[in-house]
Amino acid sequence: MTPEFLAAVIDTLLPGDDVLPSGTVAGVQLAADAHRSILDAIATDAGGMIAFVGADEASRASVMRRVERATPDGFRALLVALSSDYYESTAVLAALGWRIEPPQPSGHSIPHGSDATTRQLERVRQRQKLWRE
Repeated sequence: MTPEFLAAVIDTLLPGDDVLPSGTVAGVQLAADAHRSILDAIATDAGGMIAFVGADEASRASVMRRVERATPDGFRALLVALSSDYYESTAVLAALGWRIEPPQPSGHSIPHGSDATTRQLERVRQRQKLWRE
């Protein structure tokens, strides 16, 4: 599998938009050996790796839909692997406005609740245990 083909697959599945970066910009990598059968199916359906890389966005998406229908389990495994890496990347977390640094040792800040919420929680704090030890 060529690096250009793998990048085209990644960016076809994770194209990005005005807020989120594309998969390759986010630094997502693809373990070609782990997904060889589905990648071969994509290349075959497209008429080869070079044809897939050179195809426009709509054509690539069409290839992906056909391959997904033909081999849903392999396609799902590929998508889960890519999505997991994507949504854990620093670039995507920053684009979403999420905290990038680890929660410890500082912990997460918790916003103060409304007075109604505080009253409800106080009733819970004063309640006895609901379980046996």
